[in-house]
Amino acid sequence: MIKNKQAEALPSSLTLQEFGKAMSQVDLSTVSPENRRLAIFDHLMRVMADTIEDGTKASEIRQARLNRVLGGRV
Repeated sequence: MIKNKQAEALPSSLTLQEFGKAMSQVDLSTVSPENRRLAIFDHLMRVMADTIEDGTKASEIRQARLNRVLGGRV
């Protein structure tokens, strides 16, 4: 099955350059090498939730992030 990922994209208030700058703001200096992938993913989710124009989807992302951080204990 072929999917058009662009058609499924959610509008955001960020330009590509702003997204790059936002992602470069994550500080990994205190994160162990084995946890860096998760720290980057968590930062990405935060940036997405803060910039997606669809409030419902942004709320869903925030809830998913919280569930991941708390291990589903909410």
